[in-house]
Amino acid sequence: MKSSLKGILPAIISPCNEKDVFLEDTFSKLAISLYREGVNGLYVCGATGDCFNMRLEERKRAAELAVAVSKKCGGSVIVHVGTSNSRDSMELAEHAANAGADAVSCIPPTNRNQAQLLQYYHDVARAARIPVLIYHLPALSSQNLSLESLLQLLDIPGVVGLKLSNSDLFLLRRLLLARPDIVVFIGNDELLCLAQMYGAHGGIGMTYNLFPKLFVNIYKAMGTGNLSRALELQHCYLPFLDLAVKYGIFSVFDYLMREQGYDSCSFRRPRQLLDKNTSGRLMKELEPVLANISDTLTKR
Repeated sequence: MKSSLKGILPAIISPCNEKDVFLEDTFSKLAISLYREGVNGLYVCGATGDCFNMRLEERKRAAELAVAVSKKCGGSVIVHVGTSNSRDSMELAEHAANAGADAVSCIPPTNRNQAQLLQYYHDVARAARIPVLIYHLPALSSQNLSLESLLQLLDIPGVVGLKLSNSDLFLLRRLLLARPDIVVFIGNDELLCLAQMYGAHGGIGMTYNLFPKLFVNIYKAMGTGNLSRALELQHCYLPFLDLAVKYGIFSVFDYLMREQGYDSCSFRRPRQLLDKNTSGRLMKELEPVLANISDTLTKR
Protein backbone atom coordinates (compact mmCIF):
# COMPACT_ATOMS: atom_id res chain seq x y z
CA MET A 1 0.00 0.00 0.00
CA LYS A 2 2.90 2.35 0.73
CA SER A 3 3.95 2.17 -2.93
CA SER A 4 0.77 4.03 -3.93
CA LEU A 5 1.75 7.03 -1.81
CA LYS A 6 3.53 9.15 -4.38
CA GLY A 7 2.98 11.76 -7.05
CA ILE A 8 1.01 15.01 -7.04
CA LEU A 9 -1.69 15.31 -4.39
CA PRO A 10 -3.41 18.69 -4.16
CA ALA A 11 -4.15 19.79 -0.62
CA ILE A 12 -7.76 20.18 -1.65
CA ILE A 13 -9.79 23.02 -0.16
CA SER A 14 -12.91 22.40 1.91
CA PRO A 15 -15.17 25.01 0.28
CA CYS A 16 -17.85 26.69 2.34
CA ASN A 17 -20.59 29.26 1.96
CA GLU A 18 -20.75 32.68 3.62
CA LYS A 19 -22.03 31.01 6.81
CA ASP A 20 -19.03 28.64 6.81
CA VAL A 21 -21.09 25.54 5.99
CA PHE A 22 -19.11 22.88 4.08
CA LEU A 23 -20.24 22.65 0.42
CA GLU A 24 -20.21 18.99 -0.54
CA ASP A 25 -21.10 19.39 -4.22
CA THR A 26 -18.44 22.05 -4.78
CA PHE A 27 -15.85 19.85 -3.05
CA SER A 28 -16.67 16.89 -5.30
CA LYS A 29 -16.69 19.09 -8.41
CA LEU A 30 -13.21 20.34 -7.59
CA ALA A 31 -11.92 16.84 -6.85
CA ILE A 32 -13.14 15.57 -10.23
CA SER A 33 -11.62 18.59 -11.99
CA LEU A 34 -8.24 17.97 -10.36
CA TYR A 35 -8.22 14.33 -11.43
CA ARG A 36 -9.01 15.39 -15.00
CA GLU A 37 -5.78 17.41 -14.91
CA GLY A 38 -3.79 14.29 -14.05
CA VAL A 39 -3.19 14.47 -10.31
CA ASN A 40 -2.38 11.24 -8.47
CA GLY A 41 -4.59 11.70 -5.44
CA LEU A 42 -6.00 14.08 -2.84
CA TYR A 43 -4.80 15.33 0.54
CA VAL A 44 -7.96 16.06 2.51
CA CYS A 45 -8.62 18.44 5.41
CA GLY A 46 -5.09 19.67 5.89
CA ALA A 47 -4.15 23.27 6.63
CA THR A 48 -5.28 24.36 3.16
CA GLY A 49 -8.43 22.35 3.78
CA ASP A 50 -9.14 24.61 6.78
CA CYS A 51 -9.49 21.57 9.01
CA PHE A 52 -9.08 23.38 12.32
CA ASN A 53 -12.13 25.52 11.55
CA MET A 54 -14.34 22.59 10.54
CA ARG A 55 -16.57 20.40 12.66
CA LEU A 56 -15.51 16.78 13.03
CA GLU A 57 -18.58 15.61 11.13
CA GLU A 58 -17.71 17.89 8.22
CA ARG A 59 -14.17 16.53 8.16
CA LYS A 60 -15.53 13.00 8.08
CA ARG A 61 -17.85 13.86 5.23
CA ALA A 62 -14.99 15.41 3.23
CA ALA A 63 -13.02 12.18 3.67
CA GLU A 64 -15.95 10.11 2.44
CA LEU A 65 -16.47 12.29 -0.63
CA ALA A 66 -12.75 12.26 -1.49
CA VAL A 67 -12.66 8.46 -1.31
CA ALA A 68 -15.79 8.15 -3.46
CA VAL A 69 -14.36 10.37 -6.20
CA SER A 70 -10.88 8.84 -5.99
CA LYS A 71 -12.18 5.29 -6.37
CA LYS A 72 -13.75 6.29 -9.67
CA CYS A 73 -10.69 8.23 -10.81
CA GLY A 74 -8.02 5.79 -9.66
CA GLY A 75 -6.25 8.04 -7.16
CA SER A 76 -5.00 7.81 -3.59
CA VAL A 77 -6.46 9.61 -0.59
CA ILE A 78 -4.54 10.84 2.42
CA VAL A 79 -6.77 12.25 5.15
CA HIS A 80 -5.32 14.71 7.61
CA VAL A 81 -6.64 13.84 11.07
CA GLY A 82 -4.60 16.20 13.22
CA THR A 83 -6.32 17.89 16.15
CA SER A 84 -5.24 19.24 19.53
CA ASN A 85 -5.83 15.89 21.25
CA SER A 86 -5.53 12.15 20.76
CA ARG A 87 -9.24 11.45 21.24
CA ASP A 88 -10.49 13.43 18.24
CA SER A 89 -7.55 12.44 16.05
CA MET A 90 -8.16 8.77 16.81
CA GLU A 91 -11.83 9.15 15.96
CA LEU A 92 -11.00 10.80 12.63
CA ALA A 93 -8.29 8.23 11.87
CA GLU A 94 -10.58 5.28 12.47
CA HIS A 95 -13.27 6.88 10.34
CA ALA A 96 -10.83 7.58 7.49
CA ALA A 97 -9.70 3.96 7.48
CA ASN A 98 -13.27 2.68 7.48
CA ALA A 99 -14.16 5.10 4.67
CA GLY A 100 -11.42 3.61 2.48
CA ALA A 101 -8.60 6.15 2.69
CA ASP A 102 -5.12 4.97 1.75
CA ALA A 103 -3.37 6.75 4.60
CA VAL A 104 -3.82 9.37 7.30
CA SER A 105 -1.60 12.27 8.23
CA CYS A 106 -1.48 14.48 11.27
CA ILE A 107 0.23 17.62 12.38
CA PRO A 108 1.47 17.27 15.97
CA PRO A 109 -0.40 19.12 18.70
CA THR A 110 1.29 22.35 19.77
CA ASN A 111 3.48 22.73 22.83
CA ARG A 112 3.95 19.03 23.57
CA ASN A 113 7.16 17.36 24.63
CA GLN A 114 8.67 14.38 22.81
CA ALA A 115 7.11 11.80 25.14
CA GLN A 116 3.66 13.28 24.50
CA LEU A 117 4.23 13.33 20.75
CA LEU A 118 5.29 9.69 20.80
CA GLN A 119 2.10 8.81 22.66
CA TYR A 120 0.00 10.88 20.27
CA TYR A 121 1.32 9.17 17.14
CA HIS A 122 1.09 5.75 18.79
CA ASP A 123 -2.58 6.49 19.49
CA VAL A 124 -3.28 7.64 15.95
CA ALA A 125 -1.47 4.69 14.35
CA ARG A 126 -3.33 2.22 16.55
CA ALA A 127 -6.69 3.76 15.65
CA ALA A 128 -5.93 4.12 11.94
CA ARG A 129 -4.64 0.64 11.06
CA ILE A 130 -3.51 2.17 7.73
CA PRO A 131 -0.26 4.03 6.99
CA VAL A 132 0.37 7.21 8.97
CA LEU A 133 2.35 10.24 7.78
CA ILE A 134 3.76 12.84 10.14
CA TYR A 135 2.87 16.38 9.02
CA HIS A 136 5.91 18.50 9.81
CA LEU A 137 4.75 22.12 9.61
CA PRO A 138 6.74 24.13 12.16
CA ALA A 139 5.16 27.46 11.16
CA LEU A 140 1.76 26.23 12.32
CA SER A 141 2.52 23.61 14.94
CA SER A 142 5.31 25.54 16.74
CA GLN A 143 7.07 22.15 16.81
CA ASN A 144 10.37 22.46 14.95
CA LEU A 145 11.30 18.83 15.45
CA SER A 146 14.89 17.72 15.19
CA LEU A 147 16.13 14.88 13.03
CA GLU A 148 16.41 12.70 16.12
CA SER A 149 12.85 13.47 17.22
CA LEU A 150 11.46 12.70 13.77
CA LEU A 151 13.37 9.42 13.59
CA GLN A 152 11.87 8.35 16.91
CA LEU A 153 8.38 9.09 15.55
CA LEU A 154 9.18 7.17 12.36
CA ASP A 155 10.03 4.12 14.47
CA ILE A 156 6.39 3.86 15.60
CA PRO A 157 4.69 0.86 13.93
CA GLY A 158 2.40 2.14 11.18
CA VAL A 159 4.19 5.48 10.69
CA VAL A 160 5.59 5.25 7.16
CA GLY A 161 6.81 8.75 6.36
CA LEU A 162 6.00 12.40 6.47
CA LYS A 163 4.84 15.51 4.71
CA LEU A 164 7.66 18.01 5.11
CA SER A 165 6.39 21.59 4.95
CA ASN A 166 9.48 23.68 5.45
CA SER A 167 12.41 24.65 3.28
CA ASP A 168 14.99 22.42 4.97
CA LEU A 169 15.92 20.12 2.09
CA PHE A 170 18.96 18.95 4.01
CA LEU A 171 16.62 17.60 6.67
CA LEU A 172 14.64 15.82 3.95
CA ARG A 173 17.79 14.20 2.63
CA ARG A 174 19.07 13.25 6.08
CA LEU A 175 15.76 11.55 6.84
CA LEU A 176 15.99 9.50 3.66
CA LEU A 177 19.60 8.60 4.34
CA ALA A 178 18.65 7.35 7.79
CA ARG A 179 15.38 5.70 6.71
CA PRO A 180 15.56 4.94 2.97
CA ASP A 181 12.28 3.02 3.09
CA ILE A 182 10.08 5.94 4.22
CA VAL A 183 7.75 8.05 2.06
CA VAL A 184 8.40 11.80 1.93
CA PHE A 185 6.16 14.44 0.36
CA ILE A 186 7.27 18.05 0.05
CA GLY A 187 4.69 20.58 1.19
CA ASN A 188 6.36 23.70 -0.23
CA ASP A 189 5.04 24.20 -3.75
CA GLU A 190 8.06 26.26 -4.82
CA LEU A 191 10.43 23.39 -3.94
CA LEU A 192 8.81 20.43 -5.72
CA CYS A 193 11.53 20.05 -8.36
CA LEU A 194 14.39 20.46 -5.90
CA ALA A 195 12.78 18.17 -3.33
CA GLN A 196 12.46 15.44 -5.96
CA MET A 197 16.16 15.86 -6.66
CA TYR A 198 16.73 15.17 -2.97
CA GLY A 199 14.53 12.07 -3.08
CA ALA A 200 10.98 13.23 -2.33
CA HIS A 201 8.30 10.88 -3.62
CA GLY A 202 5.94 13.68 -4.60
CA GLY A 203 4.28 16.85 -3.44
CA ILE A 204 1.24 17.97 -1.49
CA GLY A 205 0.46 21.61 -2.06
CA MET A 206 -2.05 24.42 -1.77
CA THR A 207 -1.59 26.01 -5.19
CA TYR A 208 -1.92 22.61 -6.85
CA ASN A 209 -5.62 23.52 -6.69
CA LEU A 210 -4.90 26.42 -9.05
CA PHE A 211 -2.22 24.91 -11.28
CA PRO A 212 -2.61 21.12 -11.18
CA LYS A 213 -1.25 20.56 -14.69
CA LEU A 214 1.86 22.62 -13.95
CA PHE A 215 2.83 20.51 -10.95
CA VAL A 216 1.91 17.25 -12.67
CA ASN A 217 4.29 18.20 -15.46
CA ILE A 218 7.10 19.11 -13.06
CA TYR A 219 6.70 15.74 -11.37
CA LYS A 220 6.66 13.87 -14.66
CA ALA A 221 9.67 15.75 -16.04
CA MET A 222 11.67 14.84 -12.96
CA GLY A 223 10.50 11.24 -13.27
CA THR A 224 11.90 11.00 -16.79
CA GLY A 225 15.15 12.73 -15.87
CA ASN A 226 14.33 15.91 -17.79
CA LEU A 227 15.75 18.30 -15.22
CA SER A 228 15.93 21.29 -17.54
CA ARG A 229 12.22 21.04 -18.32
CA ALA A 230 11.33 20.56 -14.66
CA LEU A 231 13.32 23.64 -13.69
CA GLU A 232 11.77 25.67 -16.51
CA LEU A 233 8.31 24.82 -15.22
CA GLN A 234 9.24 25.40 -11.59
CA HIS A 235 10.81 28.76 -12.38
CA CYS A 236 7.77 30.05 -14.27
CA TYR A 237 5.71 29.48 -11.10
CA LEU A 238 7.94 31.51 -8.78
CA PRO A 239 6.85 35.00 -9.95
CA PHE A 240 3.26 33.97 -9.17
CA LEU A 241 4.17 32.95 -5.64
CA ASP A 242 6.13 36.17 -5.16
CA LEU A 243 3.04 38.22 -6.03
CA ALA A 244 0.80 36.03 -3.90
CA VAL A 245 3.03 36.62 -0.88
CA LYS A 246 3.04 40.36 -1.63
CA TYR A 247 -0.77 40.61 -1.63
CA GLY A 248 -1.43 37.94 1.01
CA ILE A 249 -1.22 34.35 -0.12
CA PHE A 250 -4.45 33.10 1.43
CA SER A 251 -6.48 36.08 0.18
CA VAL A 252 -5.00 35.73 -3.30
CA PHE A 253 -5.62 32.00 -3.34
CA ASP A 254 -9.25 32.44 -2.27
CA TYR A 255 -9.79 35.13 -4.90
CA LEU A 256 -8.30 33.07 -7.73
CA MET A 257 -10.32 29.99 -6.79
CA ARG A 258 -13.44 32.14 -7.19
CA GLU A 259 -12.13 33.41 -10.53
CA GLN A 260 -11.82 29.78 -11.65
CA GLY A 261 -15.55 29.33 -11.10
CA TYR A 262 -15.74 28.03 -7.54
CA ASP A 263 -18.28 30.48 -6.16
CA SER A 264 -17.49 29.71 -2.54
CA CYS A 265 -15.09 30.60 0.23
CA SER A 266 -11.92 28.58 0.63
CA PHE A 267 -11.49 29.52 4.29
CA ARG A 268 -13.84 30.09 7.18
CA ARG A 269 -14.18 33.18 9.34
CA PRO A 270 -12.29 35.15 10.36
CA ARG A 271 -11.11 35.56 6.79
CA GLN A 272 -9.72 38.47 4.83
CA LEU A 273 -10.92 38.92 1.26
CA LEU A 274 -9.38 41.18 -1.34
CA ASP A 275 -11.35 44.34 -1.99
CA LYS A 276 -12.16 45.43 -5.53
CA ASN A 277 -9.30 47.91 -5.85
CA THR A 278 -6.72 45.49 -4.49
CA SER A 279 -7.89 42.63 -6.68
CA GLY A 280 -7.71 44.95 -9.68
CA ARG A 281 -4.08 45.84 -8.94
CA LEU A 282 -3.27 42.19 -8.34
CA MET A 283 -4.71 41.05 -11.64
CA LYS A 284 -2.89 43.77 -13.54
CA GLU A 285 0.42 42.50 -12.17
CA LEU A 286 -0.58 38.87 -12.38
CA GLU A 287 -1.80 38.81 -15.97
CA PRO A 288 1.65 38.49 -17.62
CA VAL A 289 2.72 35.97 -14.97
CA LEU A 290 -0.26 33.71 -15.65
CA ALA A 291 0.26 34.11 -19.40
CA ASN A 292 3.86 33.00 -18.99
CA ILE A 293 2.80 29.93 -17.01
CA SER A 294 0.32 29.03 -19.74
CA ASP A 295 2.90 29.57 -22.50
CA THR A 296 5.53 27.53 -20.67
CA LEU A 297 3.11 24.67 -20.17
CA THR A 298 2.25 24.50 -23.87
CA LYS A 299 5.88 24.78 -24.91
CA ARG A 300 7.34 21.54 -26.27
